[in-house]
Amino acid sequence: MNSAQGIPVQDWALPGEPFRLVAVAVDAADWAPRLPVAARRRTERFEDASARARAGASEWLKACWLPRELGLARVEFETGANGKPLLAGAASAWGFNLSHAGAYAVAVLARGAAIGVDLESTARKADIERLGRRVFSESEQAWVRAGGTEAFFALWSRKEALLKALGCGWADGGIVRRTRLEPVAFQMEPETRVQVWSRAVLAGAYALAVARAPGR
Repeated sequence: MNSAQGIPVQDWALPGEPFRLVAVAVDAADWAPRLPVAARRRTERFEDASARARAGASEWLKACWLPRELGLARVEFETGANGKPLLAGAASAWGFNLSHAGAYAVAVLARGAAIGVDLESTARKADIERLGRRVFSESEQAWVRAGGTEAFFALWSRKEALLKALGCGWADGGIVRRTRLEPVAFQMEPETRVQVWSRAVLAGAYALAVARAPGR
């Protein structure tokens, strides 16, 4: 663990993983005074205090932690073909992505690669059968039927991270229903050739996945 601007930043990457992966607790600070004006305004649209705290932590990772990590005064973003925010200007060689759930916000950073991260609270209520039929392939649905709720969130986080790395989102039904994700800690998904790392964190309270695709 290290500290940036007095905020405890937890290193969640494992040895050998080709990315920087960090987390902050959403209750680690009163985020609004620490944020640039534009970032602070984005958090103000959330009326629920918990949602506003998660948004604040995510905005801090983007506006404060990220420039410091890259050694830049500020970072610039541009919008990709499918609406995914991409680093631009002096940071254009880097891939960056955010996720938040429950009590944590996470950020992933990798050079020369498109990257996606997803964090899911396993306590969240979900209609796993209905959602599974809609967005999982046949082999993935079989995994969920065998493993129940734990398998559902493990798979959902993998799929979300993969789609974020590709920059297409859930709207691309062809990819969504074609993937063959598996219950393993690391795989190269055969249909998309995206590398996916995944694990349970914090005693199984969360499912975490990071996906890395070639290019940025």
